[in-house]
Amino acid sequence: MNPTVEIRLSTADRLDEALSLPADAIGLGQEGCLAKLPDTDLLRTAADRVREAGRTVVLVAPIAWPRTAELLLRRLLAVADDGPTSIAVNDVGTALALATAQPADCTLVAGLGLTRARPHSAHPDGPAAPPAALDTELLTTLQPHGITAVEVDTDTHLSGSDLWQIRQLVDTIPLSYGRSCPTARHHRTGPPDCQALCDTPYTIRPHQRWQLNHGHREPLPAGTPQPTLTVWGNAVYQPATTTASADYRIVDARWHTPDSLATTVRHLHGHVPVPTGR
Repeated sequence: MNPTVEIRLSTADRLDEALSLPADAIGLGQEGCLAKLPDTDLLRTAADRVREAGRTVVLVAPIAWPRTAELLLRRLLAVADDGPTSIAVNDVGTALALATAQPADCTLVAGLGLTRARPHSAHPDGPAAPPAALDTELLTTLQPHGITAVEVDTDTHLSGSDLWQIRQLVDTIPLSYGRSCPTARHHRTGPPDCQALCDTPYTIRPHQRWQLNHGHREPLPAGTPQPTLTVWGNAVYQPATTTASADYRIVDARWHTPDSLATTVRHLHGHVPVPTGR
């Protein structure tokens, strides 16, 4: 049986392209920034088009700071009031606010910004950090408030995940989201002028590490690999190295050309052979 496939769009610009492909769901928004979420009217129009095409609407509610929490909630509820909606929440406050509002026919999902917990070994000569674990303690706390599914990346260990539907990002591994946006700071600007800059990622290579037991930065030890990381908007990503295994898979369109996106989605649905070299 082929997995459920969601195409994740940070804006509505590629909606026509996404709707032309055999995806089961279309996601709109990204975890880290309200400025990238389409405004209410555009979001409602895009969501209606997704529903009319027989697909599931997924709103990605970005991490909400106090100054944006009420605006975000109004925007989410406006879309949810129009019809069936799945909302991926990325902070506890938004999850609790939506649970209190109780929008009809709405599925709540713990998003990528909320689910990861990475164990830390501070010993300088210790092994490499283990894979991120699913934050089951937090998710269990949120479960009575309507969280029925969780988003993870392929680096997350899924022990104890049988209580929720797992939705797995196939393209990349988000390492962190910055409250102070690295892209905006890199270009010395801010909302709304930074919106277009989010669509132009840049790469960095770490030369230092933070030692939690000492509370300071230090150079990476000799011979330590320096991975190439991608800064996209206010998030930092590394490439995915493990094949997705969940029955629900998220394809982030930002990482694909139109041809690559079409090939990936059709492959996941079993319509084409596995692409070589992936």
